[in-house]
Amino acid sequence: MNRPARRAAIIAGSAALAACGTIGVAAAAPGGATTARATATATATAARTVRYYAFNINNGSNDPGLVPVPGTNPKVFSQGDELIINDQLTSTHRAGRGYPIVGYDSGVCTFTRVPEKYAKQTLADCVVTAVWKSRGSLTVQGVIRFKSQQPDPAVLAITGGTGSFGGAAGTMRVSFTKNYKILTIAEK
Repeated sequence: MNRPARRAAIIAGSAALAACGTIGVAAAAPGGATTARATATATATAARTVRYYAFNINNGSNDPGLVPVPGTNPKVFSQGDELIINDQLTSTHRAGRGYPIVGYDSGVCTFTRVPEKYAKQTLADCVVTAVWKSRGSLTVQGVIRFKSQQPDPAVLAITGGTGSFGGAAGTMRVSFTKNYKILTIAEK
């Protein structure tokens, strides 16, 4: 898959946690016949992309999960403030009255750059681990840029995993909506 197409596929979701499926690739053997072995090999090396919704479950009235540096204004980001990540992960497929909960994520984003004059350059370094009820866990890390105290979409690196995510590599794209995040995981 070429780089622009791959990026478009990653961008297509990310700010919630819900399984979307697996990308499969069929390979043709010489002469045009598709063999089971060629298909299995191609599928094993294809990127696997899944999508989930992440719903914030922090408790608080003003800015749930923000831990300001002591002595600073909690209404404005300051260098060293921490944003606690605490979400329920759900499927992207509605079932009955809602989306089935498949796990949770937790982590922290630390504000490392908060220039007053250039507020569009506010940066937070994030480390988050997502845990699924039956699949294991996946840890991601990266920087999220903020504009007017609102996060921009970001691509985080997969830095490790357990269970079915053991040895994982790839990226997680996070998009932000008013009520939830969309997480799109592209595993290599």
